Amino acid sequence: MLKIYLYILTCSTLIIFSACNALCPSFKEKKKKTYGIDVSHYQNEKSKINWYEVSQNKNPKIEFAYLRSTMGSNGQDTAFQYNYENAKKQKIAIGIYHYYRPNEDAQAQFENFATYNIKTGDLPPVIDIEQKSKFGNKKLLKELSIFLKLIEENYTKPIIYTQQKFYNMYFRNQFKEYDFWIARQSGIEKSPENNQPNKEPILLDNRCPLIWQYSGTGTINGIEGKVDLNITHSQFWIE
Repeated sequence: MLKIYLYILTCSTLIIFSACNALCPSFKEKKKKTYGIDVSHYQNEKSKINWYEVSQNKNPKIEFAYLRSTMGSNGQDTAFQYNYENAKKQKIAIGIYHYYRPNEDAQAQFENFATYNIKTGDLPPVIDIEQKSKFGNKKLLKELSIFLKLIEENYTKPIIYTQQKFYNMYFRNQFKEYDFWIARQSGIEKSPENNQPNKEPILLDNRCPLIWQYSGTGTINGIEGKVDLNITHSQFWIE
């Protein structure tokens, strides 16, 4: 009997959260949608990205690209400079992202970021956080907060990228002053031919994501292999 009650309660809770999340504007609405990709050296391993062909892709039309620049306290993406220069030539809006390592010092990570990024492009910088800290969530939140504030003080307010599951487990009701880019990659498994999104992210505190990464298996002209696909209905370019 207790198991049945808990099951009903869990299902009811999920229904409530789903209903509340419906308050967010759908990424599938007919209003203006903007599509983008995010890349790193992994997309340049077989052959370098042909950014002209990327700019000519029709389904979807790629209007922005986030490029990985730095990782942790000492990592630099070997394809960043090539990607930045060549994407810029095609007038694709460019943003940069830092892969945050939760077990490394926030100040040291910022110094690595600042050394290699004098400017951050056309879009707010993004902090990519995908792993929990071995020191616990309290330490993670504290160090990440330090890093975010350093970026904001020296550049502009950043965006936080993470997966739906990670957000719901560790970031729920945290960092309310920042926009989130949420990955829920269930986008095109049933329709790979059209690169269009499917199941939208559900955040358990009813926050509305700014950007949705809906697939990690997109196919885009100019890129050999699979690539992440993203959608937004907000104009978040830096003025």
